[in-house]
Amino acid sequence: MLAAVASACILCAAVSSVKADEPVAIDSLPVCLNFSCKTKQVIALSEEEWDSVANWLRPAAASAADERENIKRAIGWMEVIVGRHTPSHRDVAGDLKNPGAHFPGQLDCIDESLNTTTYLTLFEENNLLRYHTVVERAYRRAIFDQHWAGQIEEIEDGERWVVDSWFQHNGYLPYLQRAKEWEDIPLFTANLDSSQPQPETEGSFFSRIFN
Repeated sequence: MLAAVASACILCAAVSSVKADEPVAIDSLPVCLNFSCKTKQVIALSEEEWDSVANWLRPAAASAADERENIKRAIGWMEVIVGRHTPSHRDVAGDLKNPGAHFPGQLDCIDESLNTTTYLTLFEENNLLRYHTVVERAYRRAIFDQHWAGQIEEIEDGERWVVDSWFQHNGYLPYLQRAKEWEDIPLFTANLDSSQPQPETEGSFFSRIFN
């Protein structure tokens, strides 16, 4: 187990040069796969596919809290759509217990955080976010490992919220929590879920309907 954790730590450290700032568009969407963005596949979404994602954010939410809930659903459904174009449909929650079992298509926290940031950026650039802006990826570090996730900032009060897809299977709703809570982790590992317990009915929202 320690070897697996150490391996994940090395991967996270090696990704410091990987950026999520390249241009993104509906017909040119980069997707990271296979740990540390080892594989990058650029896909094109159809208008129908894009509308099915964007409609989770239309019409605009009535509050920032409502928008965050809509963001979760839009990210979850985007993963389903992207999984139709890439092997990412094979991704399972986490990756430390059996890291070689789901290649091609398994995502580590680096892939997840870069993809989530890409999707959030696409939402923002298409004027689908009213109460939040996309900021740099969230990062936390413990003694044995490190962890990355997507991140948004509420425009009105500047509070940051972490969008973390790594703890869920592909197409499940990501965890979304205040950054200060997400950063509150044990001393030894950054790869434990620090969110409040998520009900199974929420986590499996899309999988129950579409899988």
